[in-house]
Amino acid sequence: MPKPSSRSAGRPLRSARWIPFETPERIGTTGCLFYPSPTIADHAWLRRRHDQRAWSLCGITHTTASDTVMEAIGTFATAPLQSWDAVICTSRAVHDMVEGLLDRWHEYLGTRLNTRPEHPARLQLPIIPLGIDAQAFAGDDEARITFRQQNNISSDSVAALFLGRLSATAKAHPLPMFMGLQAAQRATGRRVHLILAGWFESEAERKQIEGLAREVCPDVPVHIVDGRDAEIRRQAWSAADFFTSLSDNIQETFGLTPVEAMAAGLPVVITDWNGYRDTLDNGVQGIAVPTVSAPPGAGDILAARYRSGRYSYGGYIGRAAQFTAVDPDLVADAYTRLISDDDLRKHMGKAGQAHARSRFDWSVIIPEYEALWTELAARRATDTEIAPVAPGASMDLLRDDPYRLFEGYPSDLIDMQMTVRRRTTDAAMDNLLRFEINSAVSGLLPEAAQTRALLAALPDGGAPVSVGELIAAAGAEPVAALRAILWFAKLGAVKLSRP
Repeated sequence: MPKPSSRSAGRPLRSARWIPFETPERIGTTGCLFYPSPTIADHAWLRRRHDQRAWSLCGITHTTASDTVMEAIGTFATAPLQSWDAVICTSRAVHDMVEGLLDRWHEYLGTRLNTRPEHPARLQLPIIPLGIDAQAFAGDDEARITFRQQNNISSDSVAALFLGRLSATAKAHPLPMFMGLQAAQRATGRRVHLILAGWFESEAERKQIEGLAREVCPDVPVHIVDGRDAEIRRQAWSAADFFTSLSDNIQETFGLTPVEAMAAGLPVVITDWNGYRDTLDNGVQGIAVPTVSAPPGAGDILAARYRSGRYSYGGYIGRAAQFTAVDPDLVADAYTRLISDDDLRKHMGKAGQAHARSRFDWSVIIPEYEALWTELAARRATDTEIAPVAPGASMDLLRDDPYRLFEGYPSDLIDMQMTVRRRTTDAAMDNLLRFEINSAVSGLLPEAAQTRALLAALPDGGAPVSVGELIAAAGAEPVAALRAILWFAKLGAVKLSRP
């Protein structure tokens, strides 16, 4: 989760404590692990090795179009996720996508297993938007003047801003934006500029987008600046008169830039597209332009080619975007309204700024997170546990103890009745450990003193002793000691035998 400022959170920052992966049970002292991804199944399996009620897991969606995330959503039905776990959905659209995928996956599992498994969506799927530090986007008159002077944008010109990745296949096709601005300039007679504050994914795409702009909106000067530079972003927010982003890509699930634009006091023209539509009241803080896409069934060929590897993730989302349309006439109408009416821009900009601060500032979003985590804690105390661990059973079936999974591989298994006899000296053992291939046991043996004690309990040329007697004499933890004795045997330091 992006770190909120102490101002926006309304409270001082709290101290942090380090919890190593080797001791995840210490998360129980906090009650919740927030993981900034929906891929929380591995964490559920790790928790199952300790106590499934000890803490909650809380993930969050970003893009859900990648194969990795789709597989992760599928694990919601099969991993030991509980009702006291959650994956935050950042918009209504992504919530409906996740829930719909889970419903269809549930139907498949019922058919595959010839049963009716418990519905997979037992974890919570709350809708909480992403947050920003709204105050950080406040306009700066000096920055506005500087940017406009550097880019020859006169004070009476109207500047539109797009900020983000400059990609026709992974973000938004720029054609309706270019066509709309050209038409709006002609309709209003106002001088219009377009600021593209972003970055290109390749030099080839830069040439394509620049060429398209010259072809489609020859009368609108286009200023391309590096949107990765924080100072340039600040100047661009201040220099613009309105913001536009006509997203048409399934990789988008929320879209922070319209919210940031509103915080900067800019009216917005965006597409009525998944999470974008949750960020504004159409006609109040800006204008949402309708989108039209293909119906279910029209994309099976895309999905099959993605599954087969013929399409990469970028190829999949890029081709899916080819069949979502944004009407350039409606875009032009929206731009015309804002370009022709200075008062409307100011009115919508003020409304947007108030909206961003009251709905999306961290001071609002963090308490929503905390309320969710409180709810999850209450569920841990009362709700029924899914798939409790039976005594002696495997805790993580697909990442099981290798010596259980592959129990049939060796001729024999070490036990407490086996005998151990020393075969080498400490000096010879130390000499062997100079070779890196003999030391891949870090963190898997007893403490160094106890490991040495195991060898010390076996004097040179002494009679063999049982494994159980040796471990007791060294005072070592039994499981780690068994590993140490086998490692000694692997290096030829001791000999194992059946009595």
